[in-house]
Amino acid sequence: MARDSVDAAHSSPVTDANGQDRPLRILMTNAVLTGRSGTETLVRDMVLALRRRGHSVATFAPVTGPAAAEIRATGSPVVTSLAPLSEVPEIIHGHHTGPTIAALVRFPGTPAVFACHDFASDQDAPPVHPRIRRYLYVRSVLRGRLVDENGLPPSRVTFWPNTIDLNRIGPAAPAPEKLRTAAIFAHPGTILANLIAEACERRGIGFRGELVAKAADDVVKRLDGVDLVFASGRMALEALANGRAVINADRFGIGGLVTTQRLDDFAAVNFAYGALSEAASPEVLDREIAAYRPDDAAGVTQHVRRNFNSDEGARQLEAIYRAVLSERDWPRKVASEEDLALAAILETLLQQNRIFDPRFIKLREGVGPSEEFHFAMGELSGRTAELAAEVRKLRRGGPFRSLLELLTGNYTRR
Repeated sequence: MARDSVDAAHSSPVTDANGQDRPLRILMTNAVLTGRSGTETLVRDMVLALRRRGHSVATFAPVTGPAAAEIRATGSPVVTSLAPLSEVPEIIHGHHTGPTIAALVRFPGTPAVFACHDFASDQDAPPVHPRIRRYLYVRSVLRGRLVDENGLPPSRVTFWPNTIDLNRIGPAAPAPEKLRTAAIFAHPGTILANLIAEACERRGIGFRGELVAKAADDVVKRLDGVDLVFASGRMALEALANGRAVINADRFGIGGLVTTQRLDDFAAVNFAYGALSEAASPEVLDREIAAYRPDDAAGVTQHVRRNFNSDEGARQLEAIYRAVLSERDWPRKVASEEDLALAAILETLLQQNRIFDPRFIKLREGVGPSEEFHFAMGELSGRTAELAAEVRKLRRGGPFRSLLELLTGNYTRR
C-alpha cells in the first residue's frame, strides 16, 4: 500500500477531486496461505485481478507458505501479523472468521465485507459486526447460514460467484467430436472411481483415474489430453474454462453433464452440494456421458471464460467496495494501545489454533506425504482402472479363460 497519513478526522471518499473513481487500498484476509485450497487460490487470483484494476492490496494470513510466496512474487505484500501495516486500508475483505475479526480490531475505523465459503466450518462462521457492511456467499445454500442462522439483513447479503484466473488456466482446448479419454479431477477418494471406470469402458472411453491431490502448482496442466472430467466445486469451473467437458460429481452424488442450459444453475451452487441430486449408478453415468454434444461443450467453455474469469470477479468486488464506502463517511481512526494489543493476542490465538497444528502445516507444504506421492496415487488409480478393465475382458471369454477352465477342470467345449 502506498503511504498515506493517518488522520482521525479524514474521511475516505470513493472518488477523486474530479469525481472519478480512484484506486482503493484493500486488506484481504485468509486463514492460511500455504497451498492450493479453494480460498487460497481465490485470494491469489483476486489479489492479482484487483491489482490489474489499479488497486493496492495487502494480504493477512496468520500462517503462510508457498502460496504466500507466489503472491509476494507479484509485488503484493503478505503479512502474518497486522502490526507492520502502518497504512490504514479503506476496506477489509475478510475470508475466515478469526483473521477478519483481528483486522477489524487492528483498523477500528475501516468497513469490511465478509465472504462465506462453507455451511458447517467454524472458520466460515460469519462474524456479526456493525462495520461488516456486506456478506458475500459463493453458493446459494450459504445464504441460509447468513440470513436464517445469523439473522443478517438480506439487504446486506450478496451472491458473489466463484471465478478463475484465465492467465493460470491458459487457452481452452477445442471440444472433440467424440469423447476419447476421461479422468477424475477432484480431491482423492471423493468420487467412486470403479463406477466411472466401468461407465467409460462401456462407452469406449479410456479412463485415466484420479489426476490430482488437493493442492498442486500445476493442477490445470494435468488436464492435458483429457476430454471428459468428473469434478465438483472450483475444479469443475477450472476444467470447463480449460475446454473440458464436465460431469458434476463427488461423494454426495451426480449432478450431471454441465450444459449451456444448466450452467447457471450449477454455478449458483458452485458445482457442489445442492446440484449433486442423484446417486451414482451405471444408468445415471451412461445417460450423462451420452448427453455430450461438442457444440454445446464449446458454448459452455466460452460462457465460463467470459463470465466467470477473475477480472469479472474483481469488477464485481470493486462495485461492492465502492457501494460500501459511499454509504457514509468512514473516518480513519488510529488504533489505540488496547486495540493493538488485542489484535496481537488474536493473531497468536489463530496461529495456535488446532487447524494450524505444525503437522497439518507440514502436510500442506509437502513436508509429510508430498504432492508427488498424491499424484502417484492418482496415476496408480488410473493403472488400476485399466487393469480392472482387462480382468473384466478375461472374465467375458478368450484363451486365458479357456486355459483357466482346463486347469480347474471346469472346461466346457463350445
